[in-house]
Amino acid sequence: MRFRSWLCAPALKRNLMGKALEVAADIALFDLEDSVPSEAKCAARAALLAHFRERPPVATAVRINSLATYEGLKDLLFLLDHAICPDVLMLPKALLPAECGLAASLLKERGCTAVKVFAIIETVASVWSLRALGGKPSGLDGLIFGAADFAADLGVAPTAADLRFVRQEIVLAARKFGVVAIDSPCFHLQDEVRLAREARNAHRLGFSGKIAIYPTQVATINELFTHSPQMLERARQLVDASEHNPGSTIVRVGDEMIGPPFVKYARHILSS
Repeated sequence: MRFRSWLCAPALKRNLMGKALEVAADIALFDLEDSVPSEAKCAARAALLAHFRERPPVATAVRINSLATYEGLKDLLFLLDHAICPDVLMLPKALLPAECGLAASLLKERGCTAVKVFAIIETVASVWSLRALGGKPSGLDGLIFGAADFAADLGVAPTAADLRFVRQEIVLAARKFGVVAIDSPCFHLQDEVRLAREARNAHRLGFSGKIAIYPTQVATINELFTHSPQMLERARQLVDASEHNPGSTIVRVGDEMIGPPFVKYARHILSS
């Protein structure tokens, strides 16, 4: 399963899976939270059930409301009661490890053992709960950064805040726990330059993918989170050079001297 691009839309929206398939998004993300008004929550759940009546043609994710709210509990129980088992369950404003453990335990009890649980880190409290963890929480499979909510929680403009510090913290925690890290959406729908810059910076920090809130964003995200043929060829050269010189940890390749860290990263590229 690939995690580069997540095309997000309200669960009320028709044919999200078809659109995700059309633009080659890795995951179709159905939202029950912010994009669904309070009075439409029940209708959104019913629409979600209709989406899952047949086998989805693409990988799916569902973002429920916060488990600290009544609507979030209703969302999770609705999924369990109707045997809706998306590939990924997203927990907004997550407080770790309790909420992740609760969701994973209930999913397992109802037979949805293949569902991956991703915690969305989008409040100051979420970051502090992440910092307090001594080890990987039970059931956690990934972390997602929610930039807009986090900025609002800090009291700064969502589209102008410098949030590199928390992005780096999320990636470091993901690496520590051996899980996936996904970046927040780009909210400027027609600004391809900004989208590319955000995706490139996220990839450089160590994120594995990015949320898309508009179909045309998917192609850029896929491109920038996919290793180019040149990178793959270079990685093969480094690995080959290392394997052909087993008695040396430092090898010259072209005009570069490479050591174990370079080879380790090259193997990572070839395996991802």
